[in-house]
Amino acid sequence: MAKYTLFGGAYSTYVRTVRMLMQEKGLDYELVPVNILTGEGQSEAHLRRHPFGKIPALEVDGVTLFETAAIVELLEAHQPTPARFPEDPVERARMRQWMNVIDNYLYPDVVGTLVWQRVVNPRMDQPCDEQAVRDGMPVVRKHFGLLNAALENAKWLAGDTISVADFYLAPIMAYVAMTPEAERLLADHPQVARWWEAFQQRESFIQTPFDGS
Repeated sequence: MAKYTLFGGAYSTYVRTVRMLMQEKGLDYELVPVNILTGEGQSEAHLRRHPFGKIPALEVDGVTLFETAAIVELLEAHQPTPARFPEDPVERARMRQWMNVIDNYLYPDVVGTLVWQRVVNPRMDQPCDEQAVRDGMPVVRKHFGLLNAALENAKWLAGDTISVADFYLAPIMAYVAMTPEAERLLADHPQVARWWEAFQQRESFIQTPFDGS
């Protein structure tokens, strides 16, 4: 039996993505805390696991991997059932499309503005920059509009089969839901609201709460 050691913090959206997928696949793992917000990511030990000092990193059977996309690829190979990479080539391509959108656009814009100001700063005893929130909301709404359109004719982001893309988005949505802007965002984007309601019922989501949530 492979021994999985996951390095990161339970506050991290990407760490939660990996934890949820491990839960879905019934894989046992040890979570070793690494708080990059306090500089622990720059320790010599962690930089050997992740040369950019980020999280998560995974050690299994003498192999060390960093970056969530690489980690979930290995998990899918180690435990193919239940599949979280769609068999249909179009759905699989859409899964990767949304993974990249979340990595490169949605996460920086939504977490980097709305979530950071409304959730992270208060937890670090820092003030919320209301002007930054106001300036950032148009692009946040743009992302929600794109998600809503993608979900108009599909149950999940990649299609009718749940995929890794949904597990990328859900932890971000969990933080957005903690903001006062969430109610209006979900009311204005009913397909996102429907998706979010369905995802929250998953046992893997319930069993992997954020620190302090």
